[in-house]
Amino acid sequence: MDMNAPPAYMGMSFTPTIHSSVPPNLDPSKVTLPAGFVAAITGAGKGLGYQMALSFARAGATGISISSRTGPDLDGLETAIHAIDPKVKVLKTICDTTSSTDVARLASDIASTFDKRLDVLIANAGIISKHLSPSTTPTSTTRPISSNLPIGILEDTDWQRVLTTNLHGTWLTIQHLLPLLISPASRAASAPATIIVSSSLAAHSPSSLLCPVAYNISKFAVTRLVEHIASDHARDGIQAFALHPGAVLTPQTVGHAAEGGVWEDLLGDDEALAGAFCVWLSRERREWLSGRLRVGWTPDSLSAWSIDRDCICWLCLNLKVCEKIFVAGTEQRDGLNELKACSSDRQTDSGQTFVSKRH
Repeated sequence: MDMNAPPAYMGMSFTPTIHSSVPPNLDPSKVTLPAGFVAAITGAGKGLGYQMALSFARAGATGISISSRTGPDLDGLETAIHAIDPKVKVLKTICDTTSSTDVARLASDIASTFDKRLDVLIANAGIISKHLSPSTTPTSTTRPISSNLPIGILEDTDWQRVLTTNLHGTWLTIQHLLPLLISPASRAASAPATIIVSSSLAAHSPSSLLCPVAYNISKFAVTRLVEHIASDHARDGIQAFALHPGAVLTPQTVGHAAEGGVWEDLLGDDEALAGAFCVWLSRERREWLSGRLRVGWTPDSLSAWSIDRDCICWLCLNLKVCEKIFVAGTEQRDGLNELKACSSDRQTDSGQTFVSKRH
């Protein structure tokens, strides 16, 4: 796969304009969030989660819960938040999202600190497989490219740790914090109840050349988990999004870029873009967008297509039908119309659902 010209079904060019930095209409400092707005972000100590917390501070959040496994990182983030707005109430919690005990304590702390109110949960905690070195690379495999990332099932021995953190940890986080989102205190507020899960375009890749198999499958799984939440808990007023945060150079991906080659060209998106997009998603109801989103997509274009919600709620999975519609040179708008025409037949040749109908 040529990532300089990725196939259209990966969704990287779904809107006519793609952003790599925060555009003016996503600037969180120009947003006024509803009074008393409370955000909770896991995996907030570094990288994307850190910037997400700052975005909500810029947007005027009343309270922000930040959690990670490393206390000193949270101390630095609290200082940065208060440099933006000293009035923000910050809750710091050391939390391993794979521990039910830790996540239950996080939920309890949020409830007691913010009077049982929570408006948006961003389940951002996640990891990627450990890098390999010549001494740890299995001799039974061949390596098609020079890379420190494990390629294929034999090399990716980090499966359980990655799936436990990225999938089970996300499940636990949502399971424990969902009651707060739908509590009377939260629903009395004017803000929508929003769940955002950090996913990845890796969810749509059947190759380990860009990301290891364990990471790819974990992000595929949380993307479907988000669809279940959106479907099963719409009755509770929940809107849920699986967000691809962009190709960002974070503490976890900096090792990839050091390898040389394709990574320097790919990892060029601004860390702050994901946080700004999270503010945009959670400041008002956008359930017609429930599904997978890429932060570089243009909000104005997405809003203009809200009438096509049966089509825009698709998963953009690597399926034959999507390949037929988009790779064959069909214009994006025509592709949406074709998807809408096909929405009554939701199963592809491979038996996987590609359209999520919302009414």
